[in-house]
Amino acid sequence: MNLVDLHLHGAFGVDVLTARDTDLDRLSLGLASRGVAGFVPTLVPLGLSDLAATVERLSAWIRSRAEGDGRGAMPLGIHFEGPFVSPARAGALRPARLLDGQDRRKVDAFLEAAGDVPGRPVVTLAPEVPGGLDLVSLFAKRGWLVFIGHTDASFATLDEALARGARHLTHFCNAMRPLHHRDPGAIGWGLLRDGVTVDLIADLVHLHPETVRLVLKVKGPSQVALISDASPPAGLPDGSYVVWGDTLTVRFGSIRNAAGSLAGSVSLLPEGVANLIALGVPEAEAEACASTVPRRILAS
Repeated sequence: MNLVDLHLHGAFGVDVLTARDTDLDRLSLGLASRGVAGFVPTLVPLGLSDLAATVERLSAWIRSRAEGDGRGAMPLGIHFEGPFVSPARAGALRPARLLDGQDRRKVDAFLEAAGDVPGRPVVTLAPEVPGGLDLVSLFAKRGWLVFIGHTDASFATLDEALARGARHLTHFCNAMRPLHHRDPGAIGWGLLRDGVTVDLIADLVHLHPETVRLVLKVKGPSQVALISDASPPAGLPDGSYVVWGDTLTVRFGSIRNAAGSLAGSVSLLPEGVANLIALGVPEAEAEACASTVPRRILAS
């Protein structure tokens, strides 16, 4: 397999927020041993000084990997999950670390901290937050991929975000307003809009198997990418782990914080492919959802 993961926070005890080069190399080799050829290290919101240091360290490692021996899964950019998302749909993201998209000084400070990302920079944001639509335009004009997630947006706001350059939904159905017959929200919008791609956490914990089938049937596999959304304890035994300052518990294939909220996944991308095949998706289509489709999204 030649898989590409658009959304990975870590695995095998390695946290991309804090890991040094040797641990990042171990993560890269571990992913490659599972069939993952490329991945986008994904950051949760941080204080801006911490973010700047993290991005500088990660960027240096990404550049070194591009010039290296080619062993291991290749880092393809950096994915910023937040900080311009809805507090009401923050999920496991810390609301205190979210930023006001209307405050241009904070936006400029974020961009300065993000620096010059090697590969493709990706941001997941909520277009309905104050200043959110202007942020879509700003990031798109700078060449960033703009994903929509952790959102409570209305259909009309999402259409405007699409017009401004946001064409993808992050961990579809999770951390967004549920589908309602009088308020279709982001889920209805993502299912209906042609040209909009979505990604799914196919660990069968974040989504019911029939929900996965529904999304694939309505969107078609060519518009659906699989992601792991793997947290640092992915690949480790059940137990309690301190991640992002919180104690997270891994049990029965899920990882949750003290409030009981899911905090990423402990499944890796090949397991998602296997789950799709077990649901009756043809093997070639399942593998394309974790290879061809995410590569096309990154190149868009």
